[in-house]
Amino acid sequence: MDMDTRVGAPARRDAKAEAAERAGMTSPDRVVDSIVRAIRAGVYVPGQRLIEADLTRDYQVSRGPVREALKRLAAEGVLALTRHRGAYVRALSRAEVHDSLMVLEVLVGLMAKLAAKRISEGDNAEQMRDAFRRLLAFRNDGGTAAFLDERRSFYDAILQIGGNHELLRMLPLMQIHLLRMQFQAYITPRDRETQFKEYQTITDTILSGDGLRAAKVASLHIRRTRLSLMRLPDEAFPAVRATE
Repeated sequence: MDMDTRVGAPARRDAKAEAAERAGMTSPDRVVDSIVRAIRAGVYVPGQRLIEADLTRDYQVSRGPVREALKRLAAEGVLALTRHRGAYVRALSRAEVHDSLMVLEVLVGLMAKLAAKRISEGDNAEQMRDAFRRLLAFRNDGGTAAFLDERRSFYDAILQIGGNHELLRMLPLMQIHLLRMQFQAYITPRDRETQFKEYQTITDTILSGDGLRAAKVASLHIRRTRLSLMRLPDEAFPAVRATE
């Protein structure tokens, strides 16, 4: 599985900057931000129920901001609000996974193409090498939170080098996080080995400056993920329906 990246943000955000940003948020904003962070960190996983009383206690707010936050996240497709069982982190259906990865295949290919075209400018080549070196350190430790952060930084670097930050607006970011969480248990050591070979190929092709080939290899990486997930059994797609 791939592309859990929060693309477009700086690879390593300053803690003081994050605290200042959160200080300016409303109570519902803070709850939304906290839930999204928890999903990224794997604290909340697809299919998990979110209980209002627990959220009010954990985030030290009243029920009003919690309910507003849950409604916002449901509107964005992050949560499912069910009639009898409350709020759940969404588990994506087979069709949603297919469609999301079809979109990512095109956008990630474009990211790589743009990065290859600008790789000779400034310190872009060193930035690309450094992002891959840090990711490579997790070759035998995939699946940890640290690895997922580093993979996010790898894709952040590609986007930053390419210079088209409008791509951030187009990427289905929370779908990416849900994809990563939903299928983490299905990734085998052989899958990990293939992933890292493809990260190497993407890096080398971007560094070569060949934009067309970079787009091709990056797109193929996402396509392989899509085809692999489409072969999983039905139990891998336990989508929670909002009508329940």
